[in-house]
Amino acid sequence: MIEIVHIAPGSTAEGLHIRQGDCIVSINREEVRDIIDYQFLVADEHVTIKLLTSGGRTRTVSLDKDPDDRLGLEFAPLSVSRCRNKCIFCFVDQMPRGCRKSLYVKDDDFRASFLYGNYITLGALSEDDWQRIFARRLSPLYISVHTTDPALRASILRNKKAPDIMTSLKRLAAGGIRMHTQIVLCPEINDGPHLQKTLEDLAGLFPAVTSIAAVPVGLTTFRAGLFPLRVFSRSEARTVIDQITRFGALFKKQYGTRLAFASDEFYIKAGVPVPPVSFYEDFPQIENGVGMVADFLRDAGRTRLPSGIEPVTATLVTGVSFSPVLKNALDRLKRVPGLTVRLVTVRNNFFGPSVTVAGLLTGSDIAAALTGKRLGDRVFIPADSLNEDENTFLDGMSLEHLGSLLGVKVQPIRRLRDILTLLRQEGRRTSL
Repeated sequence: MIEIVHIAPGSTAEGLHIRQGDCIVSINREEVRDIIDYQFLVADEHVTIKLLTSGGRTRTVSLDKDPDDRLGLEFAPLSVSRCRNKCIFCFVDQMPRGCRKSLYVKDDDFRASFLYGNYITLGALSEDDWQRIFARRLSPLYISVHTTDPALRASILRNKKAPDIMTSLKRLAAGGIRMHTQIVLCPEINDGPHLQKTLEDLAGLFPAVTSIAAVPVGLTTFRAGLFPLRVFSRSEARTVIDQITRFGALFKKQYGTRLAFASDEFYIKAGVPVPPVSFYEDFPQIENGVGMVADFLRDAGRTRLPSGIEPVTATLVTGVSFSPVLKNALDRLKRVPGLTVRLVTVRNNFFGPSVTVAGLLTGSDIAAALTGKRLGDRVFIPADSLNEDENTFLDGMSLEHLGSLLGVKVQPIRRLRDILTLLRQEGRRTSL
């Protein structure tokens, strides 16, 4: 059973007098073990819910409902299955002390993959897990493949008991489960001919495998005693892009989709312009950093500019990788009379200089980069650098604390248009 931690005001559950602290035991006589069971069973148009109230009584409620009505219930976070691997590139192993506690958790849970898009290796699945995936139709899943060569994959995962990934993927495909796959590429380990074999093997499972993303290994300075790895050079990054683009063109002819994409980091590292928006089709792996730059530039180009604004000066923060892209996009805002936005590129001292993405900036690094500078009326930071639920950075600093350190209002943004939107919401005069 699962405990209810919140009831949405005005929801169906409130009307049924379901209370916070009650537990759902079963729906339509089927046991509810977690949010996966709940979401699947509550989708029926007629449900009978067995509850264990916070007072210890058993209660049953029945109702007819819309299939999309989830009753307005919220539950405690999943207690996720822990990862059994010790991957040579595991980012958790490279974390310094002082970060949020949740960042030190290595999960490999199929439920989190379905619910949140977390990548899993399929190595922690019991037979009961497999049956739940098929019975609850948990599709799509997000799978970390890295290589389809069994021996090499066991070596990368540092797990001699790692199951053969192609056998697992074929079983998912046979069960009607769609998959988004990723390959974390390490130079001279699983690139080159290994990457070619992996791409060919995964493409052979299309349409069950609906996308393949290749992302470069991320390395911090905290690697003492860990497997020796290095980042891709500019020429190696170009080679990866050429290889994946070539296969993408081939897959496009065969399957009607490019299927395989290199992440934006490869293009930035290679110094190669990112492809246009059309290249990324329906952006199947944008949350994995594939097509984010193209999508951002498209949105920036479409942002409707006001003809004027009450004078305001702001500072915009980004990481090293995104800085050139953002600098060009900011040229559009220069056309708005009264608006001045200064760009500050923050280097990552917390994790080390090889970590250049904006999403891994910490509050301490932002504070250090901005202290003593003329910041203007406010500071805009990348929203991806914050934990959305708590508004905290990776180093545990809160957004509020950063603002107090800088002595200016700090606001997170995702797109260039957010700057104008936030200013409008605060009552600044615009003439559209």
